[in-house]
Amino acid sequence: MTPEDPRRGCPDWLERAATVVREGAVVALPFERLFGLAANALDACAVARVAAIKGPQRAVAGGRPLAVIVPDRDAIASVALDFPPLAQELAASFWPGPLTLLLRARPGLPRELVGPGGLVGVRVPGPCPAALLAKACGCALTATSANPTGGADALTHEDLATLGGIDLIVSGRVPGPPGSTVVDVSGDRAVVLRSGIVDIGERGFR
Repeated sequence: MTPEDPRRGCPDWLERAATVVREGAVVALPFERLFGLAANALDACAVARVAAIKGPQRAVAGGRPLAVIVPDRDAIASVALDFPPLAQELAASFWPGPLTLLLRARPGLPRELVGPGGLVGVRVPGPCPAALLAKACGCALTATSANPTGGADALTHEDLATLGGIDLIVSGRVPGPPGSTVVDVSGDRAVVLRSGIVDIGERGFR
């Protein structure tokens, strides 16, 4: 597979990647910190393909749900039942950016997206090819690292040469870990479940 190169100009790679997603296939491309796997998060078959790429170790690792990115706050309603005030405050401070908020999932989402307590992880990503793809598709996309669960992080498209199941690779290089910070905002306070590049304590959220 020959990678698509964003440096050649936005329309070429972006149009092709958006078409691939709309057809129910999987794109590997740079997110803010890591290479990730993007597919239509509302297409159960496409999400299942992403989970298959992650491999059986995903279940061993506790069945961690796949997070999603959305093009803007209006699209949150496609995956979450509500967007409570605490979530709105955090979003106002850190979005677009690598902060994943756990919200109450809408009924009917693909099961791979829904974690314990019926929550789904959502973010509006910062500047990166994945953010452009979400806007081009106008829908929620899966946002999980482009590697088998427990495997080494992919920092360049060359790291994906042996990873099967991907329909299109967008070339590039990413800074690497840490990834997004994951915060549960389904209750009355913010609970950090995974520390990442964003420190919510810097602005008084605890």
